[in-house]
Amino acid sequence: MKRLKTEIKGVRKFMNNSKSDSRKKVLIIGANSQVGSQLVDKFSAEGWVVFATVSSKKGLPKTKTTEVNYFVLNLQKPKSIFKTISRLIKREDKIDALINSAGLVFSGPIESFSEEQIRRQMEVNFFGVVAVIKAILPVMRHQKSGVIANVSSLCGLLAFPMLSIYHASKWALEGFSESIYYELQEFGIQIKLIEPGGIKQNSYEPAIEFAKNPIEEYERLRNKVHSTNWFPSFTEPQQVATIIYEATTDGTNRLRYLIGSESKAFISERGNVIENERYLQDMKNRFN
Repeated sequence: MKRLKTEIKGVRKFMNNSKSDSRKKVLIIGANSQVGSQLVDKFSAEGWVVFATVSSKKGLPKTKTTEVNYFVLNLQKPKSIFKTISRLIKREDKIDALINSAGLVFSGPIESFSEEQIRRQMEVNFFGVVAVIKAILPVMRHQKSGVIANVSSLCGLLAFPMLSIYHASKWALEGFSESIYYELQEFGIQIKLIEPGGIKQNSYEPAIEFAKNPIEEYERLRNKVHSTNWFPSFTEPQQVATIIYEATTDGTNRLRYLIGSESKAFISERGNVIENERYLQDMKNRFN
């Protein structure tokens, strides 16, 4: 009850804030990722006021600007989410868009994952996203406007070996986002699902966290999966950020934005897997 009163009080302060700024305002979660940093640059270049979060103080930039305001928000800690969002809505008069771009990729056979890894994968990629959205919705609902863009993945639409927990987090995000897409339309709130395939990284290894308890019998398959020779192509982070910006500003009720020629190829190949399981055999053949 105490927490609910605090949330209501925060929203009231948000709405009664005397400051007025005609510029649009965006909250970007996960600003220290490659796509996240590109999003910060894109929205600020387009004249938006940007509020950007990083997971720890170590991720805060050394130089500050008046157009980009950084906050620390740890998606694994509900108190951190509540504290940061409350702080934001107390000082601003509106939030036009929320971009959930933070994420982790865990790879390995399911029996190799530690319990801590499994929970962290779901906390960052799903439960944390849900908590952020819940915290910001009272503001957008009162505004009767807003856009929420959730960065999902091709991995939320189909599955590859060695990525079971990552797939679980993204499939959960897909179903959740599609459901609230219906719930929030009457309040003028648009939901966007961003579904990139491969994204180019400055370094491959840091983008992936491997299971803590490797099992030798799985090594051949794991190495095959991460050779990337079977994966058609990767998209530049800047291009992904541009598409996210366009999705946020297109003014439509379109839900899904599939990014990358490889994504479209895999989806086309899959077709209706329930009726035609040939796709499953085709996928297995890639790793034989």
